[in-house]
Order: sequence, then C-alpha cells, then structure tokens
Amino acid sequence: MTGSIENREQFLATLLEKRGGVELPFEPYQAISDLPETHLADLSAEELLDIAKEQAEFVSANLVETTASEMNAVIADLIEKSGGGQVMIPTTDEFAKFGVEVATDQLVSWKIGAEYRDENIMAAQNSNVAVAVPKFFLAESATIVVESEAGQGRSLHFLPTHYIAVIPMSRMVARSTQAADWLDKNKKPGSTLHFISGPSNSGDIEMQLVVGLHGPLEINYVVVKDL
Repeated sequence: MTGSIENREQFLATLLEKRGGVELPFEPYQAISDLPETHLADLSAEELLDIAKEQAEFVSANLVETTASEMNAVIADLIEKSGGGQVMIPTTDEFAKFGVEVATDQLVSWKIGAEYRDENIMAAQNSNVAVAVPKFFLAESATIVVESEAGQGRSLHFLPTHYIAVIPMSRMVARSTQAADWLDKNKKPGSTLHFISGPSNSGDIEMQLVVGLHGPLEINYVVVKDL
C-alpha cells in the first residue's frame, strides 16, 4: 500500500528534519472510545427517523414521510410545488428497483458516455428539479450519501434548482461510519461519493447563514417507510 503513496519517503524525511532529526517511537493508534461503532446503535428505525426529522429542520431540508403506494404521488406534488419545468433523473436501476416513477412531459435522463459530458451538465443546469435515490440516509445528521457514477454524474446532484431524494427506509442508517464502511467495500472504480446535508448554504459571509447559495435552493427528503 505504501508504494502507491507519492512522495511518501520525501515527506517523512522532511518531517523528521523539521523535528530536529529526533525519531519518536511508533505508537499504534488507540481509539479513545467506541462511539464510531456504537453511536445510536441501540435505537429502532422509528427512533432514528425521529432524530432525522429534527436534524432535517436544522439543515433546512424538507422531510416527508410516505408509503410505497403514495410515493409517486408525493413526488409529483413536490415537483409541482417546486414550479414544475424540466426534471432530470439518473439512468440507473434504482428507480425500477423501488418503483419510482416521475410523471412529467419535461423529463430528461442522464446520458451514459463520456461524449455526453457537456450535454449532461447543460441538461442538469437547465433542470428545475432533480430526482434521485441515495445510497444511504444518515439519521445523525440528516445527510444523504450519493454516488456519482456512469448513470448519474455529480452535476445531477448539484446543478438543478430543486432536489428530491427518494429514501427507502431500508437505506437509513444511524451514522456516517456505517455508510463509509459499506462504500469502502462496494464503491465502483472511478465513482465519487458526496455527503449532502440539506440545501447548499454558507455562514462565512459576515457570519450570516445564507441558504441556497451555490447549489440546490431546496432539498426534499421523501422517506418511504415500507421500502
């Protein structure tokens, strides 16, 4: 593994020099607690959802609970409330797997292939709404975890004005370490991971929180309780 780290030896040599050439004995890392593995582990799915609801308010996201039979009607209603217009969806098997259907005459799908890169970016930029299914939903922070891959580039998640995340209850986990562990084992080569907590915002401009500053102005979490 060390052979894959560029300039490792040079970096360590420079660090040692800055320390005056004094080498410290190796001390294996010892975790000070087991919280990364146990935080919220004893809670039921309903209790985790309660936490997620509180956190969703904190990050300015709109969380809606529904069932599989009502899911598509809820999505259609959210699209209408968002102003309609062009809606972009990924080209993956997630929609078919969970029965997600987006009913609109202005639907565009992400095109697979490097030759469509510019076209996909433009389509995402011109879309008022994006609908996608995240890999995970983290209850501790009301964060969706999405994977950019061949069928859904990162532009789909960040350029449309409104974003609807369809979240099967089965994909809600307590904390980030669970998602990180799974993705470490299953991540596709060349894909990237994004942890998104509500709409974009910034609090570093005159210490004033501005929501919707550099990405989706609104994010809706549609939690489907029986999926």
